[in-house]
Amino acid sequence: MNTTPAKMSFHVETLRVDAHGSLARCKSAEIALDTDLAGNPAAFNPAELLLAALSACMRSVLPRQ
Repeated sequence: MNTTPAKMSFHVETLRVDAHGSLARCKSAEIALDTDLAGNPAAFNPAELLLAALSACMRSVLPRQ
């Protein structure tokens, strides 16, 4: 069996902060997550976080302007 080393690896931790939110950590960065149905204007909700991730992927392949 041929084993090929992984080209990329990722590690993200998510911690519950309180009943209204969580904190995602990766490397030395942190993102506040809104996990409350009432909403939190100071944090990304799951849909916003997904859109931000997709936007970052698109920006990484577009020409720099």
